[in-house]
Amino acid sequence: MIASNQNPEIIELPDGRLRYIDRLLTETDTLSHTLKNSLHWYQGDVYLFGRHYQTPRLQCWYGDKAYTYSQVRLAPTPWPPLLNQLKAIVEEASGHAFNSVLGNWYQHGQHNMGMHADNEPELGKNPVVAMLTFGIARPLQFRHRNGEDRFTITPTDGSLLVMEGPIQHYWRHGINKSKKVTGQRTSLTFRQIL
Repeated sequence: MIASNQNPEIIELPDGRLRYIDRLLTETDTLSHTLKNSLHWYQGDVYLFGRHYQTPRLQCWYGDKAYTYSQVRLAPTPWPPLLNQLKAIVEEASGHAFNSVLGNWYQHGQHNMGMHADNEPELGKNPVVAMLTFGIARPLQFRHRNGEDRFTITPTDGSLLVMEGPIQHYWRHGINKSKKVTGQRTSLTFRQIL
């Protein structure tokens, strides 16, 4: 696992900022295989508008503290060594400290992530979320709450995307279903739970 020293691309959005490093990690095939086979993946639950749904992807949660979103509480789980190594790389590249990570495994194009913001109270005033991507590149859609501004970025294999500033208050983000996608994508979203 080799981390590059390239400088991030800064993407200024109205009411938010992204930082993007296209190839933070190399040896991604080996990393992705190890993550898929060593982490505790499961199909999670969410509650939206009073109804129960299973998440349309697999997920895992590791960290020092519990996390609650969509009325579901994720209990703290000890860090495996590989996630600790990746956390250290992400912290150095982003300049932020993290104590938790949510993994998402999109096994095919029908696996998706609905539009949402990571703005739960336990993430603090201006939450920072740093996302490592492995596997097939899929567009990450951003929509401003004003209903007009939109932005799309397609994180590549081994990339790091950092969402920071007030972005979680003004923008929602998600990954759409796609009939064209046949490959798999795994993401690790590091965050600091207060």
